[in-house]
Amino acid sequence: MKVKQSLIYLALIITGAFTVLAFAPANHGLCLIIALLGLLAYIEYSIATHELHSNLLLGAYCFGFGLFVAQLYWFFSSIYYVIGAPLIVAILAIFICNGYLALYVLLSVWLYKRLRTPFSEFNYIILFPSVWVLGEWLRGWIFTGFSWCDIAYAQVDNSLMQGYFPVIGSYGISWLTMSIVGFIFMIIQNRHNLLAGNRQKINLAQRAAIIYFALIAIAGYFLHGKQYTEKYGKPVKIAMIQGNIAQSQKWSSKEILNTLGIYSSLIAKAKADIVLLPETAFVVYSNFLPQHYLADIVHFAESNGAELVIGMPKVIDKKGNYVNAAVVVTDPKEKYYAKSHLVPYGEYTPFAGAFSWFYSLIQLPMVGFSSGGENQPPLVIANQKVAFNICYENGFGSELIEAAKRSTLMINISDMVWYGTTIAKDLHLQLSQARAMENQRYFIQETNTGLTAIIDPFGKVIARLPEFKRMIMTDSVNGMIGTTPYQKYGNYPVIMLCGLIILLGFIINKFYFSRIIVTKDIKNEESINN
Repeated sequence: MKVKQSLIYLALIITGAFTVLAFAPANHGLCLIIALLGLLAYIEYSIATHELHSNLLLGAYCFGFGLFVAQLYWFFSSIYYVIGAPLIVAILAIFICNGYLALYVLLSVWLYKRLRTPFSEFNYIILFPSVWVLGEWLRGWIFTGFSWCDIAYAQVDNSLMQGYFPVIGSYGISWLTMSIVGFIFMIIQNRHNLLAGNRQKINLAQRAAIIYFALIAIAGYFLHGKQYTEKYGKPVKIAMIQGNIAQSQKWSSKEILNTLGIYSSLIAKAKADIVLLPETAFVVYSNFLPQHYLADIVHFAESNGAELVIGMPKVIDKKGNYVNAAVVVTDPKEKYYAKSHLVPYGEYTPFAGAFSWFYSLIQLPMVGFSSGGENQPPLVIANQKVAFNICYENGFGSELIEAAKRSTLMINISDMVWYGTTIAKDLHLQLSQARAMENQRYFIQETNTGLTAIIDPFGKVIARLPEFKRMIMTDSVNGMIGTTPYQKYGNYPVIMLCGLIILLGFIINKFYFSRIIVTKDIKNEESINN
């Protein structure tokens, strides 16, 4: 029996891992549906056969662990191969991080079992998506959050879902996707009646579910391409410099001059209105740069009629606190955007005393960044209002809304060299595609090694550089103005809906089981009287 249960857990890990094929670069959406149907089938079978509660939850945890490990295996690659930490540290890190993330899948399944009602259509199509999205939302918020691997990002190229992004955002897309999975599960369970057209055995809830599914598809068709924003001003030409600087070279004091020379020559060649360098392209403060270097590259940019934006650390006060910034060096005041949502254990050190042993083993550079604060205004560059975000900030849609509403253009600067040749760069691009659609702005993604790309307001990647090539990509984009429904309301409608549905599930359960108890008591009294 233990062997059989162990095999089930292994199968669930593999099923969870199967979801990776639905995300970039594979993009096989059917794999996600199959995997989630497998999870739902396991849950329903376990409940129907009165499987031990602990076994059900452990199975859900195994599914979640497989889901996250398959997508986030690059944790290991970046810690072991790029940073050079000991093997045991890299292995522990991937187990701890993904083990923690899998707890949110366990939580969703626990809530589903706890709130599951006698009405299967409600359970599959309404309740299951709500508890799942609640888990995603909590995962994107607790301990500063981590929103990679949300179901929605597998839908950025789905034409029937793209139109929903500017209306309900990524959590709404996750909800709809899970609801469709529940609908398919209902069809499979009732396939003999539904597919045979046995109308007498098709209940009202099933009829309503079929109409509901049809409405989702029809609305998705008509929402696709619907425009909430309009062009602003003249097109702006942007030059994206992909330096392709290796990690070993970038942070080496012996190679700094060589790196600066590479960027200097690329800046001189870039002819555009805005020239972009990636996150921490310069790893030293501006006052530590060689004498006249900054003035020289500013001169190169201005000679070409460009404004130059460089990713670099910037000291912000007399105490020496510094931020991870995108600095407009051609501006006399050197206006800048400072990264707000920092990477825990990568850019700042929560519980530094408790984890001092960890930092001594991995020796990360510059982990003492300060946060730039929320709702920083867009920077006016080349007659455009630019909303910047840095690195994995593009994964937090609600945090970008305020700046995006006031902007005409969105730019992310990142350094993906940490993740080598893994799929991290592809997943990162999907986050940017979602943000482009939610805000209906052109979204520029500027990186060191790839993927450097331009995304249009409808989520389409219209230009991109090949990975690991030292190149400049120059293209023109339009500024956009206007407000999408998602920008107006954010995640509140979807999260409130999930909360109300969970409350409804609780009320139905309480009422239904209370009625059963009362009915049993009445029958017992009648039998005693007789």
